This record gives sequence, structure tokens and C-alpha cells, in this order.
Amino acid sequence: MIIIRQVVHEAFEVALGGKPGPVHLDLPKDVMTAICDGPLLPAPRHKLTPFAPPDAVIERVAELLDSARRPIIYAGQGVLNCHEELRELALALHVPVTTTLHAMGAFDERHPLSLHMLGMHGAAYANFAIQNADLILAIGSRFDDRTTGALAQYAPEALAAEKEGHGGIVHFDIEKSQFGRVLEPTVRVEGDCGPAMESLTRKVRARGGPASRGAEAPGRAAWLARCDGWKKEMPFAFSKPAGADAGKIKTQSVIAALYEHVEKEGVGGKDVFISTGVGNHQMMACQHYRWTMPRSIVSSGSLGTMGFGLPAAIGVQMGNPDAMTFLIDGDGSFNMTLHDLGTMAQHELPVKIVLMNDGKQQMVQVWQKLFFEERVVATDNFNPDFVKLAEAYGIEAFSCDNEADLPAAIARLVNAKGPVLADFRVLPDLCLPMVAPGKALNDMFLPGSMSLETAEQQTGLAPS
Repeated sequence: MIIIRQVVHEAFEVALGGKPGPVHLDLPKDVMTAICDGPLLPAPRHKLTPFAPPDAVIERVAELLDSARRPIIYAGQGVLNCHEELRELALALHVPVTTTLHAMGAFDERHPLSLHMLGMHGAAYANFAIQNADLILAIGSRFDDRTTGALAQYAPEALAAEKEGHGGIVHFDIEKSQFGRVLEPTVRVEGDCGPAMESLTRKVRARGGPASRGAEAPGRAAWLARCDGWKKEMPFAFSKPAGADAGKIKTQSVIAALYEHVEKEGVGGKDVFISTGVGNHQMMACQHYRWTMPRSIVSSGSLGTMGFGLPAAIGVQMGNPDAMTFLIDGDGSFNMTLHDLGTMAQHELPVKIVLMNDGKQQMVQVWQKLFFEERVVATDNFNPDFVKLAEAYGIEAFSCDNEADLPAAIARLVNAKGPVLADFRVLPDLCLPMVAPGKALNDMFLPGSMSLETAEQQTGLAPS
């Protein structure tokens, strides 16, 4: 049993030290049911002390910032505990900021310097900015393939600047094993991202070089104008239903209406948390909701586990009883854990379920049509009546299928006192922008005239 104690203490050391994360302990049943006696071991010494990288490393990054003309910050989940340091660094340098899914809200997306989320379904302007930047500050991110696209074609301008000695890719990470795992950075900045960003901000200001001039740094105004131009030319957008479908709703319109209501009407001063399932609705939530606080989105952004949304919303609400928790879910994901409505009802948790019901696992079906010769298999859902299902648990529920009723439906959802489910009958749609597998980050299907049919033709995989 002494060994078990040691293993448990070691698990806490691993979970809380360095890059924090979950640890799985597999204990046999006979051990679990045994009586643990004997002397207690000393309390574990958790490795929680933040550490900054060496001064010489920070000096090198500051030198690159002085010579760069088109820098960008690419922030990952590692900035969630140091979002204030991120903001101070971005404002001091006056450089644009783009984030991964998990880092959304670490930098206020309403700020002019925000380029929102990048990647496969990220902002076209963020992807173009990464591909055209001569210096990328990757802070607390691991260069996941969803954010890089085809690695051989990633960040060409930064890599060219690296060869010329005035740019490249700077990777900040607390975990040494992350360096070089995907690509070899120009500079490795090993250490806690918070102290590292603080140190860099101080260093840039103390040097008094070009980077310290912020908006007046050489090339900065032109670079920011270019990024702003991309934002205006290629915003997140979607086509409204027309013809026989005129007046119907899409997932994007529901999310946009939810954000508009929360932003304008407020939620009584409460903090707002949003969990999601996995699929089109997840990516569209990233696109059409503006994220302003770290950890305000709870989503399975790495494993991509369908069914994650409802149990996650329950956990969020129980952990933050005074907050307002929304679940933005798709019918495909919701079907996988809908029995947890019982838990929500039993504990009277006032979760607001925004259910995007298009009768499909639409993201998977789109991939089947685009990249697998239209071999559509098991992606048309056979759904229950979600309103009746929720009511069977004693949960308030209603449906909405048209634009005219959407504002009232959103207001009813937000103002409900207890748990509530809104079944939005939405039309299936493509989630755009989209970087196809094997394509460069700036080679995207873009919103506008693009439809599923034209996308099929552009892939070259549509049936003849």
C-alpha cells in the first residue's frame, strides 16, 4: 500500500506540474477494496513554480521582433492562465492575434487586433495572415494539423525570413518535448508562458528598438491594414435560405442570433459558459460567436468526441452554479448522451440547450460526399421528438423552424428559469471556410457562391 500512495502522489505531480493535464490510474479491484493502513507519506511537492526562459533567449526573440515587418501571435491553450500577459504583449507590440479553438477568449475577439480562430474551419484572414507573416510567435500551442494545414506548405514567408535572419517561428512552451515534434522552430522558448511573455514585454520596452514603437514600428501600419483588409474582404459568412427554403433557419443564423441577444440584452450580469458537441455546430459556434473571456468555451477540440456537449454542460453548470451555461449541440452529438437529460432534470440544473437539428451528421456526410465519392453511410439520423423527450423528463422544451420566430425563441431560451431545450429545425449547410485535407492553410473553400455541388467539383472527386 506504500507503493500505491507513492503512485497517487506521483500522479498529482504529473497532473499539476509542467503542462497540466489528466492522469489515468489503473488500480485492480483487489487493491481498490483493500484497507490502506500504515504511516502516511509526506505531502507531495507539486511542481507549480512558474519558470521563465533564460534572458538570452528572450533577447533573441526581441531582436527578431525588431527586424520583423509582419509579426503575428498564434496563441494556444497554454495562454489560458496568462491571458492578461498575452493582452499586454499584443498591445505593446501592436501585432495581430489569432488563436486555436481552446484558446478562444484568451484575447478579446472584439478587439481590432483579433483575427479570431485559425485553421481548418478558422477565419480566412487568420490563415492568410499566418501564411504571409514573417515572424510567428506561437505561444502555448502545439502546431496541431488542424491549424497548420499541409505542413510542407506552412508559413512560407516566416521560413523564408528565417533563412535571411530577420524572422521565422518562435515557439513558447512549458514542455520541452513539444519542441521539434511537428516542426523545428527558429527559437525555442522553454518555460511558463506567463513569465515568458512578461519578460519579453519588458525586454522589448527596455531595448527601445523598432518593436517598442508599437503601432509606429516599421511596416506595422501596412501589415495591420493588410490584415484588416482581409477581415473585411473575407468575413465569416453564410448564404441565407432562398427559393422554397426562404425564411427557414440555419445553424449559423441561430448562433448569430444567440450572440446578438447575449451581447445586447445581457444575462443579468452572469458569466456565460458555452459547451458544444462535435461537428458543424461546433465549428460554426467558433465562427459566429465572439469569445471574450478565457475558458468560456468548453469543447472537445482535440479528440473530437461526439456526445461531449451535454455532460460537459452539466459539469460546467454544477461547477459554476451562478453562471449561465449554454449547450450548443447538434442532433448527431446529442443523440449519443441524451440520457443525461435525466441528470440535468434530477439536479434542476438551468442549462440552456440550443439543439441544431438538421437530421444528419452533416460534417461527416459532407466529407463523404467531397472526399469519398459520395459513399454516404450512416450519417442520416433517425431522431426522436426532442421536445417530447425533454418534456418527459420535466424539462421545458419548444421548437423553432423559421427566421420570423427566431428572436422570440432565443429570448425564451435565455430567460427560462430552469433547464430548457430549444429544438431548432435547421437546414443542413457546408461549414466554410474549409481547408481540405492535404491542402495549404491559405488554400480554402470560401463562403459566398460556394455550395456543396461546386465544392464537389473543385475537389475533382465528384462523380462524372
